[in-house]
Amino acid sequence: MPFNAAAAEVRSSIMTVLASWAGLIAEERGVAAPQRHVVRLARFIHENIPWISAHSAASDLIEELTQLIRVARKACDTRHVRIVPIGDCVRSGCTGKLRAVVKAVPGVRSRPSEIRCNADDSHWWASDEWAALAMRMQTLREHRRTWYSVADIEVLWKIPSGSIYRLANRYKWRRRKVAGRVFYHAADLQAALRG
Repeated sequence: MPFNAAAAEVRSSIMTVLASWAGLIAEERGVAAPQRHVVRLARFIHENIPWISAHSAASDLIEELTQLIRVARKACDTRHVRIVPIGDCVRSGCTGKLRAVVKAVPGVRSRPSEIRCNADDSHWWASDEWAALAMRMQTLREHRRTWYSVADIEVLWKIPSGSIYRLANRYKWRRRKVAGRVFYHAADLQAALRG
C-alpha cells in the first residue's frame, strides 16, 4: 500500500490541534494534560466538553475540528485514487513493479503524487527525479516496450497532454488506438525528444 502523505499531514495537524486544546484546558483548569497521543488527547477534550462549551473559545474549537474532519475525510477518500502501472522497478535485484499513485479530483487534471515500487517501500521517486527515472527505465527495457499511452508519456516525461498531441502531429508519430485509448510508438517519441 503506498504511503498516503496527505493522511500523514492531516494526522500531524490533528495531533497539534488536539494537543493545543488539551493544553489550554489543562492550564486553565489546573489539571495534568494527557500524553501526546491522539486517542488520549481526544478523550481528555471529550471529558471536558461541559467546561469547554462554556469557554469563550468554544466556537474556535468547533471550527478547527470541523475543518480537520473535512480535510481528513478528503485525504482518506480512496474513491478518486488511481494506481497507474509504470513498469519494472529499476533498482538492482528488485523484481517489483513501479506504480504512480494519482489522486484524481473531479474536474481537475491530476498529476501523480508519487511513484513507488510495490515490493520495497524504500524504492520511490520524487517528482524532480521522474525524468531521470524514465530514462533509466528506457535503458533497462532495451526497447522492449514499443507503444506508450498519453498517460504514460505525461507521467514518465512530464509532458502535458496538449503538448503530446502537438508533438505527435508535428513529428508524425505513429499511433494506434486500442479500446478508445491512443498509443504512440516509442521510437518516434524518443527521436522527437532527443531532437
